[in-house]
Amino acid sequence: MYHCLQHWVSAYSSASIVCNRQSPSHCDPKCPPEAFDILTCIGSHKYVVMNLTNLGINLLYNLGVMVSYSGWLVRHSVRVGDGDRIVWAWFMQDSVHNYARTPHTEFAKYSLATYHLARYNQADFVRY
Repeated sequence: MYHCLQHWVSAYSSASIVCNRQSPSHCDPKCPPEAFDILTCIGSHKYVVMNLTNLGINLLYNLGVMVSYSGWLVRHSVRVGDGDRIVWAWFMQDSVHNYARTPHTEFAKYSLATYHLARYNQADFVRY
């Protein structure tokens, strides 16, 4: 396994392709909380809404939109309108790291000393 992992070019351990599917509100308990999932939406759909339930945010999840969040911490769902839709999802799974005996990532680490660099203006977030 170690030999194969030397040639793996992604920081993510897993990928999934989801076609034309609505997703009920859920969290991803097999993912580490500090890892952020990346989802890219493509297709001919007209209206898709991603709901980040515990954050109180509804995103218009149109063609070409990329979303990143902690699937373990953020409860999420997707409502689909008309048209075809494909989502390419990259994510981490603890079981893959445990099996391969590779270290876990530390993507979401921060320190209070650098917290002032990550402040957001309310205008940075748009609700649909």
